[in-house]
Amino acid sequence: MAIRYRTFHFSATDFDEVTMLLRTNHHVNEQNFWVHIEPMVEEGEVHQSSIFWRMFSSRGPIVPKFTWVPSYERKDQVVPAQIGITHPVGTKAIERIKDFEMQIPEGWVLHQDHPKRGIVLSLPEVYSQDEVVSFAVRMLQILSPFDFGSNYIASVTI
Repeated sequence: MAIRYRTFHFSATDFDEVTMLLRTNHHVNEQNFWVHIEPMVEEGEVHQSSIFWRMFSSRGPIVPKFTWVPSYERKDQVVPAQIGITHPVGTKAIERIKDFEMQIPEGWVLHQDHPKRGIVLSLPEVYSQDEVVSFAVRMLQILSPFDFGSNYIASVTI
């Protein structure tokens, strides 16, 4: 079965709809819901590299993507909510974040900082959905190799 999405646009200053999605879906019974956030860019606006570069490069996709997955239950255990960020920065992502004086919020646990697969963080049991979306918007700005303004696209599984 193909995964279907609902997409909508939002801005860095008006993201109430995204926050509400995170809040209403903060815990699900199965791992079948997630939200992707990407900068809004027109096709052809960003140079796409060759397939050989993508296969052998140690970097992620040129357009960064933020993904939020709610907490869910697996084998009678609660798996905490997680966020992931794929990006083209390579091995210097955490350094770049520090250069921009961006901090990972307290209680968020870094699990992975891989140049190709991206950054993965677990969220605490109680967290602010506004803080997650603000963090997403800021991280996408920092980890993007191009300027894209303050407009974003959210994709939500349905």
